[in-house]
Amino acid sequence: MKSITTLKTIILIFAISISLWNCTERIDIELDSTYTRLVVEGFITNDTTAHWVRLSETSDYFHNETAPAVTGAEVTIDDGEQVHRLTESDTAKGWYLTSPDYHGMPGRTYTLVIRNVDIDEDGELEEYTASSTMKPVNPIDSIKIEWFDTFFSGYQVRVWAWDSPDPDWYAFKVWKNGVLVTDTLYELIVQNDEFFNGNYTYGIPSQFLSTDKPEEVVEVGDTITFEINGITEEYYGYVIEAQSQVFPQTPLFSGPPANIRTNFANGAIGFFEAYSVQYSSTIATADIVNGGKP
Repeated sequence: MKSITTLKTIILIFAISISLWNCTERIDIELDSTYTRLVVEGFITNDTTAHWVRLSETSDYFHNETAPAVTGAEVTIDDGEQVHRLTESDTAKGWYLTSPDYHGMPGRTYTLVIRNVDIDEDGELEEYTASSTMKPVNPIDSIKIEWFDTFFSGYQVRVWAWDSPDPDWYAFKVWKNGVLVTDTLYELIVQNDEFFNGNYTYGIPSQFLSTDKPEEVVEVGDTITFEINGITEEYYGYVIEAQSQVFPQTPLFSGPPANIRTNFANGAIGFFEAYSVQYSSTIATADIVNGGKP
């Protein structure tokens, strides 16, 4: 009897498996449109250069075109002493630029103000604001690149620098021959100083170049530049939350993601950040490049 019962159980499991395997019914999911919101991306640093602010509108999930740019806005930055007006680009819709000689100063609070827009198209002009205080960042003593072959093949950038005794939050970027290769939010590495607060970082790995990406392949003579940003805790949290929406969720059937934080008033999406920067460069030599090749 026991063997018969076991056989019936196996047959039942097999039948259920076959029925589930043949479930190929198409399911159409209707995603309703929601109200349009302003999307802002912008930053100010202590570099002397033309900084930019980009304005666009939200669009539906299955909208397969570039998000609509917001033109004709009045965009200003107030540092508490003077108000700097940005000029809309003639060639890139939705991009607003400071003058080329503009730069921020650590310790000052910068307020971005956006006016003369009617995102919800109700006939009334709206105003959006966000503020950020520029934190200082210590100079970098030196950097070194070396072969890295664990989860992927490439080079890691190791950094020697002092961390201040205050709580700090950092963003790390890397350039190759003057071109920023970690140019997306997905590739940005952010870090707090919980494990090295007030100490010297003896060659801590801080960024990576992958041989799987042609633009990141290192050749002899390439100039590799490491950039460190002294960011705010709020921007650190924003990047972590934004990246969590890109990386695979664990477990697979996790709950719906929460809205990513923003520092804008009046319902805009995005983030405006003021941060200080420091750089350090090195030249890729043959012993480093050839030593990493099979």
